[in-house]
Amino acid sequence: MRRSKVRLRVNVTSDSSMPTDAPFLRVPLLLCAAALCACSAVPGCTTASSAERRPEAEARPVEPAEEVIAPGPAVLLDPEGPLNVLLILVDGLHDEMPWLGYERDIAPWMTQFEKRAVSYTRAYAISSATARSVGPLLAGRYPSEMWRSGDYFTVYGRENVFVSEFAQAAGHHTLSAHAHAYFVEETGISQGFSDFRRLPGTKLNNMDKENVTSERMTELAMEMLSREAATAKDNRFFAYFHFMDPHAPYLPHEPGPNWGDKPRDVYDQEVRFTDHWVGKLVDWALSQPWGKHTAVIISADHGESFGAHNLYKHGYDLWEDVIHVPLLVYAPGAQARRIETPRSHIDLAPTILDLIGVDVPKELPGKTLVPELYGLAPEARPVIADLPRDNLQDRRRALIRGTDKLMAFGDDRYFMLFDLKADPEETRDLIRVEQERGADLIRLYQALSARIELREVTGYAQLKGAPEGRKW
Repeated sequence: MRRSKVRLRVNVTSDSSMPTDAPFLRVPLLLCAAALCACSAVPGCTTASSAERRPEAEARPVEPAEEVIAPGPAVLLDPEGPLNVLLILVDGLHDEMPWLGYERDIAPWMTQFEKRAVSYTRAYAISSATARSVGPLLAGRYPSEMWRSGDYFTVYGRENVFVSEFAQAAGHHTLSAHAHAYFVEETGISQGFSDFRRLPGTKLNNMDKENVTSERMTELAMEMLSREAATAKDNRFFAYFHFMDPHAPYLPHEPGPNWGDKPRDVYDQEVRFTDHWVGKLVDWALSQPWGKHTAVIISADHGESFGAHNLYKHGYDLWEDVIHVPLLVYAPGAQARRIETPRSHIDLAPTILDLIGVDVPKELPGKTLVPELYGLAPEARPVIADLPRDNLQDRRRALIRGTDKLMAFGDDRYFMLFDLKADPEETRDLIRVEQERGADLIRLYQALSARIELREVTGYAQLKGAPEGRKW
């Protein structure tokens, strides 16, 4: 049975002449101070955090997963619906996962879940930092075209329309909780959520036990979902939960496993810890009476770098290790399989709306993944990653077409070209060697970039690398 659709009309202004004293630009003191912090407090710093042992950080044993169906060929099915949608983002979750060949058993639960999900092995975040990835994901827009401030910790204006607002206007319940200090209501991310929460004690660069949040996040999510499900009746819900523990600073969890004390070793342990609590939440959700009508999307807002290209953490560039992320989608009736066609988070807002039974606005640049979740052969299409200027970094963009990747720097001042199949580490720039290949990609990049409106930022931030007077 096809899902019934709810038609929704939202008027969005296209006027780019926004006054600089608009209310949403009065950035909270927390965000202003954070943007001016030393490098160690910013999630794109070029020095790795120290791994301090904390015996009070208790780990839970990881329970064995149940037998699951192995990935196989697609079978064309019609989705049940409308469905609940549970979106889980794990902050800074690297693309190097066990089901893609990583040798450490850092995610036993997700590895089993991947076998019963549609697994996108070449999924890309829209950008490489939380503040430029999450808002655009929820809006189905590139950050360059959104109403926003010019600060690293971006504040989004009310003129943006998020998927939560579409769902709420259609009568569905909307709820969200976070363990990241960025997620205060003043950033605009709370738009459209009836229940929006942040864990107590959340702060930037926290090195004490309050920085370990996955268990508390799971408990809070269960409590919120239980209450919403009890009142939802005939309506569905859209729920978004943001897990923080893999994010720097990397903190170990006793009793282990202990892979060492280098940043990557401790990060892997953080992923293992978070994997357990994400699994607890999803297993519980799917076991509820409403679980059979629930789709689950698990991904990351960005990846993490551990020294490649002389960079650590994330946020300042668009290399593969910071934009290539896991993407697992479980939907009732959809047969598990792996899709290797490149896909972007720009498609998640249309997908969420489609799953929950709301018409997808035609003006969104992304496309719903629902047809291919239920068996349609995925069509090849290019992927754009967008990192606009802010007060701490110059502009970057990337184009991925098949296994070719073009990177553009500044106002397209120069380009780099990589063959991701032959050179997955992006160590050999081919732009001068493969001139015809590069020129073809540049033409495609310019055509796609021309469709992305360069909206001027509001506020008083000085944009790094921008000519005098330019606000984008």
